[in-house]
Amino acid sequence: MFRLRKNLKQNSYAVRSISSAYPHLSREAIIDSLSYGTFVSLEHKILYMETPKAACTTIKHILRDLSRAPPLKYEIGPLHESRRDMFIHVRTNVPTPSLIDLDNDAQELALTDSTFFRFCIVRNPYSRVISAWRNKVIQCEPGYELLYERLTGAPPPLEDKPTPSFSAFLEFLETEQNLDACNPHWQRQTTHVLYSAIPYNHVGKLERLSETLSKLRSHLGTNASLNLPNKNRSAGDVRCDFLTQSAAERIYGMYEIDFTTFGYSPDSWRTYALTNEEKHTAVPETKFLDELIERNLIISYLYQQCESNYRYSARRLQDFMKSLLSPR
Repeated sequence: MFRLRKNLKQNSYAVRSISSAYPHLSREAIIDSLSYGTFVSLEHKILYMETPKAACTTIKHILRDLSRAPPLKYEIGPLHESRRDMFIHVRTNVPTPSLIDLDNDAQELALTDSTFFRFCIVRNPYSRVISAWRNKVIQCEPGYELLYERLTGAPPPLEDKPTPSFSAFLEFLETEQNLDACNPHWQRQTTHVLYSAIPYNHVGKLERLSETLSKLRSHLGTNASLNLPNKNRSAGDVRCDFLTQSAAERIYGMYEIDFTTFGYSPDSWRTYALTNEEKHTAVPETKFLDELIERNLIISYLYQQCESNYRYSARRLQDFMKSLLSPR
């Protein structure tokens, strides 16, 4: 049954369509991408393909509201999150089927019907690379420990922790990553959203998110404001004194197809370069405490899970030992 189901997915309408446009991608990779990254509401005629670091949290909150989802569940799984609100990226927390979950007729409808709102959101490659470096690498986010060690030469010490340099991260991207098949946080966006295969009728930009939200409201036929999460990081969070012209040229060389396809200027890096005054601006205390509290809550939750699993395992062991010692 498992093999049959897998074969059906590999030969489904969506996978065949995308495979013909991206013959270098395996069908397993396409299935994985569609399973996690696409969200299809047949009721509202929406097909959304997420792009990490490009408003995907915001859109997932909207989709949760449209599907009348229950409260977020904080579940230990393949995603290692350090904030409670980031558990929205656990796929089951957005109960909207993926494209690959649909039958062939529904897949074809979602990909070809003119009344569907098929959209994705992209981001300036400069700010996206900076954001990935800041959010995932230098903070040594769960799941990125080996990359931190790779870039600094050692695991984080107890004190005086070094910061992985932006230049070292760029070298890692240049020399060790296939940017068409790598971590989705720094994968080329043209490949990630399967731009050549999915006939989008709207490609939004993070920098103009209000335009996408307006189009989405129009499609839904309502003037009501969409329910957005309170936490919404601004572009100022990715301003960086390490983004020099030389670094910008390296990023452009790696992501040129994203720049040209989505209309981002090679000179737009200047938007994200800090002024001398901004270089000395400290992180606001409220933001620092917010991040600290969220991480402490997640640590507390994980301890509770570990203790619960330990007690369960201890009971199982006791029961097993009793069964061995009991008279037969």
